[in-house]
Amino acid sequence: MIIGLPGEGMEEAVSTARHIAGSGADGIKFHMLHILKDTKLYEEYLRGDVPVLSIDRYIDILEECIMAIRPDMTVHRLTGDGAKKYLAAPMWSADKKKVLNEIQRRFTRDDIIQGKKYNTFAGGNDGQKIC
Repeated sequence: MIIGLPGEGMEEAVSTARHIAGSGADGIKFHMLHILKDTKLYEEYLRGDVPVLSIDRYIDILEECIMAIRPDMTVHRLTGDGAKKYLAAPMWSADKKKVLNEIQRRFTRDDIIQGKKYNTFAGGNDGQKIC
């Protein structure tokens, strides 16, 4: 699941996560939108037509998505990283260790539990901590 697609915000991302959780999929991969050089998206980004998420906003949305999915789903990925030589934005994503450490810190601080809000959508089980 790509977080940060043009025109999508928190509500759309959580809706997508809930859809995936309800699809019967056993697992999910979360990834932020990357802008890679020499692509049509890059041209749109340079014109200012494609905003990118800050690390804080990405984690805000990721937290809500984690709480919205089934507690029994396997989370295969919390972030992604584009090839550094082609990456135009977001540059914060180039430091994967820093990103993962910040996700861990925020999930702990905010008491993020996978599936915590799934009950409100689908009558699922109690959640489980992901970090």
